Amino acid sequence: MPKPTPEPPSLQDDLRRLEDIVRRLEAEDADLDAALVLFEEGVVRLRAARERLSEAEARVKKVVEQADGSLGLVDLEG
Repeated sequence: MPKPTPEPPSLQDDLRRLEDIVRRLEAEDADLDAALVLFEEGVVRLRAARERLSEAEARVKKVVEQADGSLGLVDLEG
């Protein structure tokens, strides 16, 4: 029986981990090899978070309920 595919981390999980990575990279006693591994993980998590935020923005922009209950398109840029 195949193992179920694990769910990707949530946006909150990615942001928490990014904060942890930044703290660890800012530590003066960080080993260079470990710092490079952390940096690479941080780049991957940052890209994933940006992608999720872009998808969420597109969904919100697509349909926004108006005060009268009708649906309309709203540009979030202003």
